[in-house]
Amino acid sequence: MRIPLILASLLLASCSYLEAPVLSPYKMDIRQGNYITPEMREKLKPGMSKSQARYVMGTAMVSDVFHNNRWDYVYTLERRGEVIERQHMTLYFDGDTLVRVEEGGKTIAELTVVVPPVAEAEQAKPDISAGILQRVERWAAAWSSKNAGDYLASYIPDYAPQGMSRAAWEKQRLARIGKPNVIEVGLSEMRVSVQDELNATATFVQSYRSDVYRDVVEKTLRLVKQGDTWLIADEHAGKAAAAK
Repeated sequence: MRIPLILASLLLASCSYLEAPVLSPYKMDIRQGNYITPEMREKLKPGMSKSQARYVMGTAMVSDVFHNNRWDYVYTLERRGEVIERQHMTLYFDGDTLVRVEEGGKTIAELTVVVPPVAEAEQAKPDISAGILQRVERWAAAWSSKNAGDYLASYIPDYAPQGMSRAAWEKQRLARIGKPNVIEVGLSEMRVSVQDELNATATFVQSYRSDVYRDVVEKTLRLVKQGDTWLIADEHAGKAAAAK
């Protein structure tokens, strides 16, 4: 009588095993690419330079060395093997200027250039402003690329801040440019005021970021024209804004 009892017990155990739930392996969420936040969309504006756009958006995930005027930012979120969120934003540049932004295949922002009619006597002023903007952009680009020679050459030969000699200032700037591994300088809200053919000021918001320090300040540069080149004669940093 004991043998049938043992067989019955084994059959019950077998049934319980077969009916037990099968546990599937845990799958982590997989995030790939550049996540685009509402804050990034708000800050990105046509007319920005490439360094400014990179400061806002970061480095594009998809880039083509043969078509450097197009940057693609792609992001996907995969959960349990299924893509549940996808973003795709494309930035188009004309030279160094952001001219169009597309998202999901649709244009969401585009640079519109409106040239108001001006009298003949005023025709030269836009050319002066353009030269000053180009000079300031080259100064920021030299700083971002850690090109100390071009950075220092952006200033007048006898430039020295109050209380410092030219040699002491150069030594300080070389140390500050050389210490970080990476530097990114972005300029926005640029305004140029031309006093005359030889004197002007440029005011803008400067966003500085490196692997050791970051800040956002309002800055004013006083520039003078020496020969055919606009050079920085003085600079002043205003109140600091919250670092982004």
